[in-house]
Amino acid sequence: MTTEKTPDVIMSEVIFDFENEFIKTSHIINDIDLLYENVMENDMSKDDITNVLLGLKKIYSMRFEKSFDLFEKLCKEYHQLNEHED
Repeated sequence: MTTEKTPDVIMSEVIFDFENEFIKTSHIINDIDLLYENVMENDMSKDDITNVLLGLKKIYSMRFEKSFDLFEKLCKEYHQLNEHED
């Protein structure tokens, strides 16, 4: 027997997913700190620094895109839930 999820359960799941992804975006601060430490302590070359920065740019571009996709899903679920209540 399969039970369908109610709109409020779906909404709660989407909110949970969005919160988790949004929190992950703050990891950029730790990543920048790590890069800074390595630049100062290990005399990284410009090429190494550039590669790290380009990698961070790509990773966080994907992370922000995923967060925005979840935000859009959250908005959609919210509006659908409100339609059911009317």
